[in-house]
Amino acid sequence: MLGVSPARNQEVLEKFVADYSERGYQFAFGLCRNAEDAKELVQEAFCRVFRKWNQYDSSQPLEAWFISILRNVYMDSVKRYERRCVLSLDATLDEDGGSLSDCLADANEEEVLDRISRQRMAVEVQKALRGLKVEYKAILTLYDVEGLTYERIAQVLQCPLGTVRSRISRARSALKEAVLRMGKEVNGYGM
Repeated sequence: MLGVSPARNQEVLEKFVADYSERGYQFAFGLCRNAEDAKELVQEAFCRVFRKWNQYDSSQPLEAWFISILRNVYMDSVKRYERRCVLSLDATLDEDGGSLSDCLADANEEEVLDRISRQRMAVEVQKALRGLKVEYKAILTLYDVEGLTYERIAQVLQCPLGTVRSRISRARSALKEAVLRMGKEVNGYGM
């Protein structure tokens, strides 16, 4: 498969997309936390892969190359757009699929405040996550969201196992600091 450019062989193209679509989507979603944006990131990453297929070093894992391109696509998108976080009355609050407006209609004041507090916390964590370095976001996504082992992450990112461990530790510390900092900045909302 590797010797043939996907642009020249429909079968190779279809196999590559089938093999990497879901993993790419999960990784992209972990970075941007938006389904439509994740789909667009993956689509752009596939386009770059097909344009740069002749630059692929077949001695390296194909998945690592694809994830690296996808991460770069995400970094480019972050540079182009500023994301805003909005507390929406129609946003889903929990696993039950209830929105804030449903919650307001069906719950007592304490339950409403608890749900709003949880949603605000989730919003703050997402803001903090978006503010992290891309390398930290990527490593947290691979480990905490996708559930990859340290060994698999080392293979995907093409770095030593010790580097994976230290990046995860530093990423978690940076996320915690960012959330705590945001908690102090949000009026009436602390951790």
